[in-house]
Amino acid sequence: MTDKTYKSHSLQNKNKEKSSLWEQVTKDVTPLDNKNIAKKQASTVKSASSKPKNTKPNVAPATRPQNTYTPPSLKSNETDHRTSQRLKRGKIPIEGRLDLHGKTQNEAFDALLSFIPNAYHQGKRCVLIITGKGNRQDSSAPLLSSKMGVLKQKTPEWLRGAPLNEYVLKIETARQNHGGEGALYVLLRRKR
Repeated sequence: MTDKTYKSHSLQNKNKEKSSLWEQVTKDVTPLDNKNIAKKQASTVKSASSKPKNTKPNVAPATRPQNTYTPPSLKSNETDHRTSQRLKRGKIPIEGRLDLHGKTQNEAFDALLSFIPNAYHQGKRCVLIITGKGNRQDSSAPLLSSKMGVLKQKTPEWLRGAPLNEYVLKIETARQNHGGEGALYVLLRRKR
C-alpha cells in the first residue's frame, strides 16, 4: 500500500468510528419539532438569494449615540479642596435661586442665559438651580428610576458649555434639604 492509500483508509476508519460513537450518544435522544426552524431557514435562504450583491465598499453601520449624561460635578482645578467640600455639603450660602419647573427646554435655556450672567455681575458666589427630577412616564417605575428629566440632564450640559462656562466654576448636585437630585449648586467665578 502506498502512503496515500494508507492515509485514506485510516481517515475512513476514523470517520466510521466517529459516526458509530455519535449513534451511541444520540440513540436515546428525541429530535425537536423543527417545523418553524425549516420555514425560517427557507425564508432566509430566499431573501439572501434574492438580494443583489453589495457593490459598495464596507462601511461601518451607523451607531446610536450613547447617553451623554454625566453627574453634575464639574471637576475644576480652580477650586481648592475645602471650597469643593463646602459646596458639595451645601455649606456655601445660596445667594440666588432659579426654578426651572414646568419650563420647556427653550424657556429653561433662556432663563439660564439671563440668570447666570446677572448673578455673576451682581457678585453672587453660589446659586441654586432647581431642575426637578423629571416626569417619569411609567407610574409604576421605582423612585430611583433610570429615566431622567430632560432639564435635569440638559442643565449641567448648558452650564458647562459656551457662553455660560465663562461664569461657572463648579457644579454639584444639591443636598436633600435644598432639593436633592432635582437641584444643582452652581459655584460662580469671582468677578474681576
